Amino acid sequence: MAGRRRAIARLLTMCLMAVAASAWAPAVGGARPADRTTVSPADRTTISPADQTTISHDDLRTGWDRDEPGLAPDQVSSSDFGLQFSTTVDGQVYAQPLVVGRTLVAATENNKVYGIDAATGAIGWTKDLGAPWPASAISCGDLVPNIGVTATPVYDPASNAVYLTSKVNDGPDVQHPNWYVHALDPVTGAERAGWPVKVAGAPANDPGRAFNPYTAGQRPGLLLMGGSVYAAFASHCDRGPYVGYVMGVSTTTRRMTLWATEDASANGMAGIWMSGGGLVSDGPGRILFSTGNGVSPAPGPGSLPPGQLAESVVRLGVNSDGTMSAQDFFSPANASQLDLNDTDLGSGGPVALPGPVFGTSRYPRLLVQIGKDGRLFLLDRDDLGGRSQGPGGTDKVLGAFGPYEGVWGHPAVYGGQGGYVYTIGSGGPLRAFAYGLTGSGLPGLTNTGSSAQRFGYTSGSPVVTSTGDESGVGARVGGRVGRGERRQRAAAGVRRRARERGAAAALVGADRGGVEVRRARHGRRADLRGHAGRARAGLRASGQHRPDG
Repeated sequence: MAGRRRAIARLLTMCLMAVAASAWAPAVGGARPADRTTVSPADRTTISPADQTTISHDDLRTGWDRDEPGLAPDQVSSSDFGLQFSTTVDGQVYAQPLVVGRTLVAATENNKVYGIDAATGAIGWTKDLGAPWPASAISCGDLVPNIGVTATPVYDPASNAVYLTSKVNDGPDVQHPNWYVHALDPVTGAERAGWPVKVAGAPANDPGRAFNPYTAGQRPGLLLMGGSVYAAFASHCDRGPYVGYVMGVSTTTRRMTLWATEDASANGMAGIWMSGGGLVSDGPGRILFSTGNGVSPAPGPGSLPPGQLAESVVRLGVNSDGTMSAQDFFSPANASQLDLNDTDLGSGGPVALPGPVFGTSRYPRLLVQIGKDGRLFLLDRDDLGGRSQGPGGTDKVLGAFGPYEGVWGHPAVYGGQGGYVYTIGSGGPLRAFAYGLTGSGLPGLTNTGSSAQRFGYTSGSPVVTSTGDESGVGARVGGRVGRGERRQRAAAGVRRRARERGAAAALVGADRGGVEVRRARHGRRADLRGHAGRARAGLRASGQHRPDG
């Protein structure tokens, strides 16, 4: 298109060749209810243990691949680990690419989606979703020059489709763009019949205020749950009017529902951006996320969420008719000060800690949350804590640690060796927190150490790979260093198991340059294994981009 600025994006994919083995196991967080869509076996994409079908590896957003023997620090730094291919795509890549079978699915801010052969780098198909929307239309410099696909898609094996959102400049003028939910075949790139679906309507809890596609920005990774796809919205550069939304659309009926973070009695805002982290689900009908600046909830119990939910961790429930309603929340006692100082709790995404390693019989479902003010909160997912419900009006939490550096991203988790949580602060080090019990028998975290290397501004989210989760395995933690460098470092002081027992391995990320795949050259097979890889300068999937709200 004439006048369109063309950007070149480079996807970083690091791949190891090893003997393929092991059968596919469900992601952490349990199986989803079956989708009613019928897809014939011949048309269904074969899912391998290597596939990465959602952001941060699983619906808990742990960033932990527990069955990866091929990414030990000595292997990654070996001369056998090298460039396999480089592929050029049109536009910046902020969304984490997915790996579905032999296809690497990458989407760009120029509304181009690519199906790339994961072994050779050859482009098998390209899908044009429409004209991207110019960021100049709203005078926001967070993401320039174009806005198209920003959030990480999700793959549904039941309907054999990759679902993604795009902002399209197809209205009468640039003040009237539209958001769409697409459903693409990962093998051919073809759109499913009846798709895309336009995001429209009004939230069930605020029917007088319709969805505003002009100010709405869609950053968090998508969630597939119970046969529906869920997406969350904030705004571009806090441009109003806006509120935070959660949208759900059925993969079978295409029926859409919306829920708003602020109801008609509020002045709006409370966007959901989470630096690109995904909506969390720990079971059927349960969605958790964090919010940014806006009208904070008044002091009160978490079980009675008010209509104003800025600076909060929120748990939504999906009702029998598909609508959503707030079931529980936590907001720091100093939420008003966080809002005043622009130190959003919602710059970080929540992470649910997987059992049984994390949790007790009294507190079986735990969650961690950290935002711009650098405090790491340990919460009970079944009783988030409300606001000012602790002694003397303090926070009712299982633990609060720090403050450390602010986080634009989310923690990662390792479930071996008793359990660890990792964070990367803006301009700070990688920190390891060991899980355990306090003297009174409550769940707790202990800061056990930090890296000598300090990371760059808004460095984002760590990724953990390990060879199992029992004694004697290896844990590796990776993250961004400054602008563009990548490091792998051993964590938790554990040893890598000697025997190789997996397929090939890969870290999937992206930036502004082309597609790169790195692999060990001595293996016999090249089955790509995708991880929740993080970005260099152009991807910023781990949180560089700040369309907060």
